[in-house]
Amino acid sequence: ARLDFPAAALPGSTEEIRQRLRRHLADELAAGSFTPRCDTWLSGHDPAFSRRLGEAGFLALTWPKAYGGHERSALDRFVVVEELLAQGAPIAAHWISDRQSGPSILKHGNEELRQELLPGMARGEIYFSIGMSEPDAGSDLASIRSTATRVDGGWLLNGTKVWTSQAHNNQYFIVLVRTTPLSELGGARHQGMTQFVMDLRTPGVQIRPIRLLSGHHHFNEVVMTDVFVPDH
Repeated sequence: ARLDFPAAALPGSTEEIRQRLRRHLADELAAGSFTPRCDTWLSGHDPAFSRRLGEAGFLALTWPKAYGGHERSALDRFVVVEELLAQGAPIAAHWISDRQSGPSILKHGNEELRQELLPGMARGEIYFSIGMSEPDAGSDLASIRSTATRVDGGWLLNGTKVWTSQAHNNQYFIVLVRTTPLSELGGARHQGMTQFVMDLRTPGVQIRPIRLLSGHHHFNEVVMTDVFVPDH
């Protein structure tokens, strides 16, 4: 038996943004602004390139216009990401903000936080890392030991996160910590955790490089010692 998969026809708006991005990237290459490479979503941190993408309307595609987005379809965003990866463009600066942190704040953050961060993320000016894995807790995030303790006006965070790509270049990360001690959970270790938006420039944050065998640096260890995160 033979299986036939007819070619899918993209909506006109999706094809339009693909062609517009191809022209944008051709101009970038002609100007010598980047050299195509593999894995640049991790290692290609180029704030100026991300800002130009934001100015041209290629970031925050699906977000509401009220926060700097463009209210386009998920398919439009898919082809934009596909083209950027295929071209080996330096997209590490905005990668987590656009893909993960921005949508999380949009869905779960309060209005003050949305107004403070989302427009800058949409412009390609505010960048996020991921604060999840720890030295003894990789994919098993229920094993995390970093904590947040309630204090007047906010929380104090303590602990260590690893594999935080580009934390030495980015301004923020969303960090997963325990807000209820395991001793109070009766063995329900998947409970009692909270995610905070944390400014990586806050006093008490120490960022240490984790270098690859090649010597390249995009991974980091982030140590938090009484780092204050305000309630909002």
